[in-house]
Amino acid sequence: MSAAVHRFSTVSAVAIAIALAGCSSGEDQLSAEAAVAALNQAGAELELGESLGSGVAGIDLYVVRFSGGSGPLQGDAHGSGAVAVLEDEEAALSEFERCDSAVSFVCFRAANTVFRFDSISAEEQARITASMRSLAAGG
Repeated sequence: MSAAVHRFSTVSAVAIAIALAGCSSGEDQLSAEAAVAALNQAGAELELGESLGSGVAGIDLYVVRFSGGSGPLQGDAHGSGAVAVLEDEEAALSEFERCDSAVSFVCFRAANTVFRFDSISAEEQARITASMRSLAAGG
């Protein structure tokens, strides 16, 4: 990913994360299923895969990819990534900042969840960005 694309991704993702944080009551907790369902209602077209565990208390990881991928959801296909479900929004913000500091990841946050993609097309990025914006706007 070029530096310019990464900078755009970072700015967009940070703006979306801040907007989503402002829309929540501070008590909203999403499961991986609920986060993916909410994004899909807004047009993201994601599929939730297997649990990856985490090895860290308070974090549950799941494989996620954009619909239309082939083969099992094991996190190694184009457009695949992971969703981390954290204890609360503060932990999610910290994880988002850590994720977003990695040059090779495109990261998004919704409430207590962080989506991380390491291989994402421009079309997929536009779709999830629009879905996040729609959620932030209350749609």
